[in-house]
Amino acid sequence: MKNIVLIGMSGTGKTTIGKELSKKLNREFIDTDILIKKRLGMDIEEIFERYGEEYFRNIETKIVDEISKKEDLIISTGGGIILREKNLIKLKKKGVLILLESSIENIVKNLKKSKVVRPLLHKGNDIYKEVENMYETRKELYHFAADYIVHVNNRSIDNIIYEILQLCDKINS
Repeated sequence: MKNIVLIGMSGTGKTTIGKELSKKLNREFIDTDILIKKRLGMDIEEIFERYGEEYFRNIETKIVDEISKKEDLIISTGGGIILREKNLIKLKKKGVLILLESSIENIVKNLKKSKVVRPLLHKGNDIYKEVENMYETRKELYHFAADYIVHVNNRSIDNIIYEILQLCDKINS
């Protein structure tokens, strides 16, 4: 079966949805950011501080190289995975990319509740403006990369999972 690859901005629920989806489908779940943290033994924020974004993106691309060779996975990606076309090409070989799309307001609300620090956000005081600016620079890439788009605003996890399962039935038939 094809991999289900969740893409989208930080705060759209990729990890949460991915974990639940893997339970429902009894498939292995991989979160690229968690894998990077385990490999390097430090948080993403610390990787960015010590080595910079380019270093992080290189590690992310190596991870994509590895996991894109496997099948039957549920993959949650970091929000910037779409910044390198080679990542998308590899993930699409054995996978279907599903964009979890959300409003800026919803993303900001989720990020404020999250314990995870996003190194490219929280630099200034206006998180709404930061998220909005980042989304505007990435929006076209997300839409270009996505095989399917699932809107997550004001929806339960079960409802979102149900829509993704419907897409899976369509993909695998």
